Amino acid sequence: MSSAAIKVLHRLRRSGYTSYLVGGAVRDLLLGGSPKDFDIATNARPQEIRRLFRNSRIIGRRFRLVHILFRGETIEVATFRASPEPPEGPDDWDEAVAEEAEADAEPDRTPVPTQVDRAVYGTPAEDAHRRDFTINGLFYDIADFSVIDYVGGLDDLEARLIRTIGDPERRFREDPVRMLRALEYGARLDFALEALTRDAIGECLDEITEASPARLSYELFETLRSGSSAAIYSAWKREGLFDRAFPGIGGRLDEDVKVLAETDRAVARGEFLPDATLVGAFYLHPFYRAYLDLARGGGKLDNVEMLRRIMALHEPAATGLRLANHTYHLLAQGLFTLTKMNRAPERGRQVLKVARQDYFGVASALHGLAGAVGLAPIEAVEGWSNAVARLKTESNPPKEDADSPRPRRRRRPRRRRRR
Repeated sequence: MSSAAIKVLHRLRRSGYTSYLVGGAVRDLLLGGSPKDFDIATNARPQEIRRLFRNSRIIGRRFRLVHILFRGETIEVATFRASPEPPEGPDDWDEAVAEEAEADAEPDRTPVPTQVDRAVYGTPAEDAHRRDFTINGLFYDIADFSVIDYVGGLDDLEARLIRTIGDPERRFREDPVRMLRALEYGARLDFALEALTRDAIGECLDEITEASPARLSYELFETLRSGSSAAIYSAWKREGLFDRAFPGIGGRLDEDVKVLAETDRAVARGEFLPDATLVGAFYLHPFYRAYLDLARGGGKLDNVEMLRRIMALHEPAATGLRLANHTYHLLAQGLFTLTKMNRAPERGRQVLKVARQDYFGVASALHGLAGAVGLAPIEAVEGWSNAVARLKTESNPPKEDADSPRPRRRRRPRRRRRR
């Protein structure tokens, strides 16, 4: 368990507040796993939490959360609430951080609870019932080391079931992203979906188009970095959710799963893959089909037509996912650079020219993925990898060992003065 989370729980308790570890962290600890995040719920209000922890900031617009910042870790603390509204996304957080900075500039201002606050905040039981799935509605009380279960989550953990809290169809219409989450948990934890929950997804499929594009993008990239993207994508695709949520991005199921399985292996090795590489994984097979079509006959490649096809390929990703202009640039140029990497490099100058570009990291990662699934010749992948490794070695010569004796400088013989 996170030492930072333990510190937060104890400080809230010592200050007279009720506080529990909540959600996915409790679920993962009970399953014997290592939680990615540690979230805490308390009866302290956001401004009260902020006063207790100087290393914190308030985020969120409709419902304020507190991020407590430790070295290398962020603990999210929320006040118990009764409101069933869906969570906010990162776009809302940025605006709230600016609002909080303005509030900090007025030290004498004491916030007065409003009618909205009284309607939003609630009891621990209300907070548990407004959550999405029973296995995420469990609380851990550090005061007596007990697990508090208001929603039947312990039974569903034992039965390995994903079940919504409350009527599934109503909960999915409240927040359509919950359908993606249900299938994600089923795939990642190897749990079955409870019958009514699965049926409700079939009834509410078209609701996913009403979800905020920012939240959909956030869910997709979190999944692609989860290490289980191949299994989750398969579940989304088979249910018909992926094509509705991300139109024009996915291709053939079997092809995409092969590439995503390779990104999962890269994540398991601890590699960080930028957004452009993660999205580019969906375009590797269509890209190579277009490339082989234009390169047929061994003639010179029509670069203008190749670029036009690349742009047409990933236009849906740029529009639907609202990719940043820089990410869009890295994706387009990274794919185009693969046309120059289909053979092992023959000259160091060729490698140097390409490796200096800002998009080469994306191109190199995509080239490795393409080689792993048989799209790019393996000798070309190894040739480029070795050439880049040599280039790095030559540009960063090994430093001398501080403990090794330095070679003695030969002193020039003195000239004898003529008498």
